[in-house]
Amino acid sequence: MPHLQTPDAVVRELLAATDAKDTAAVARLLTDDVRVRFGNAEPVHGKAALFDGDDQFLDSIAGLRHEIHDLWTVADDVVLAEMTVHYERLDGGRVSLPCVDTFRLRDGLVHDYRIYIDLSLLFA
Repeated sequence: MPHLQTPDAVVRELLAATDAKDTAAVARLLTDDVRVRFGNAEPVHGKAALFDGDDQFLDSIAGLRHEIHDLWTVADDVVLAEMTVHYERLDGGRVSLPCVDTFRLRDGLVHDYRIYIDLSLLFA
């Protein structure tokens, strides 16, 4: 069932659900055949594959928060987000990293999600 929100509202909801580590809410905002590419890693196809890898990543950090600086809806269903992502490591340390994400929506749900961030400082 399509989401009846604007593309930028869907992206804001997706990022808030990610920050809350609410995978059920995230799943509701993605197509079944979602494609996600995190940095230079190989793309992940489908919700099951995404949540397997996502759960591993979320378990490796204590928390995260996306601070959105700019959000642009371009074309029909493409959203660009410029952000700082604030991470809390399991050791209590904190790292803030610049990030730009692109989201492509289909029928009101994210079907392509690309994350451009350098995580090397997070695990250093």
